[in-house]
Amino acid sequence: MSFESKLLGGVFNLDNFLKYKFCNELNYPSVEREIDVVFSDKEPSVCKADLFYNRNSNEYEKYPVLVNIHGGGWIIGDKKNSTGFCLQFADAGIFVMNINYGLPPKYLFPHQMQTSMLAFKWLEKNAEKYNLDLDNVFVSGDSAGSHMTSLVGAIQSSEEYAKALGVEQSDIDIKGYMMFCGIYDVDFYHYMPIGRSMMQEFVGMKNPRESKYYRYLNPMPFINDKMNNALIVSGLTDIMTITQSDKLAKALSEAGVNYYHYKNKHILNSFHDFMLLAPTKNARDCINFSIDWLKKTVAKG
Repeated sequence: MSFESKLLGGVFNLDNFLKYKFCNELNYPSVEREIDVVFSDKEPSVCKADLFYNRNSNEYEKYPVLVNIHGGGWIIGDKKNSTGFCLQFADAGIFVMNINYGLPPKYLFPHQMQTSMLAFKWLEKNAEKYNLDLDNVFVSGDSAGSHMTSLVGAIQSSEEYAKALGVEQSDIDIKGYMMFCGIYDVDFYHYMPIGRSMMQEFVGMKNPRESKYYRYLNPMPFINDKMNNALIVSGLTDIMTITQSDKLAKALSEAGVNYYHYKNKHILNSFHDFMLLAPTKNARDCINFSIDWLKKTVAKG
């Protein structure tokens, strides 16, 4: 791992530690938790998920579903760091499947997408057991997880794209995508030493642009209206992903995708992944808006 990647990884690990310590143990007594559920025997050490659902919720006959993909610059992280985020959705009556994926250097892109897509097969097999509404399945992610959420949208939009990554499109018609503080046009990072080093780790090449998969790291050319609904979340002071949400919004508009762009303009708390700091007002406002957006999308039928 390069010096830049180690430096960034250290920052991410400190950030994740603080978020986990202060945000993830929120008190939601009605939410059931099932930890480290293996969702595919193909990669049991990688394909693990935490499940969160509110047994006392009677808002829906069946649970709408949210599959969440954690962030970490593609090079570190764990699903547990999204626990606080997931608990809030589960408390609102949504079944949340918070998934892990393999990290570099052992697992290189597109392995992350190949395993992530297996989560939807697990949902199909377990829909009756957990009373899941497979007509209302959503995907979310923050930071690198937001990028991978957009890649799921590209996979579902384009058979060519899915084939290029060696994955099967899900039989589930995914209802919507929520992308928080993401990077989508990875060329943006080519000119930033730290960003470039993350790409080097992710694809396993000193020059990421030489990877046969590099063109597939940008989902926007492959997205079409099969992506259905999207919520983009960005922060005014998020210098890590500056301009990226606007680029995605433009691509979605041109593709005919129904989307909303939520912009947090609070100067003191609109930095990268602000929504994961659950106790803060700006985070709560964003999550509440996101939950309302999901529920309104469910209600559209």
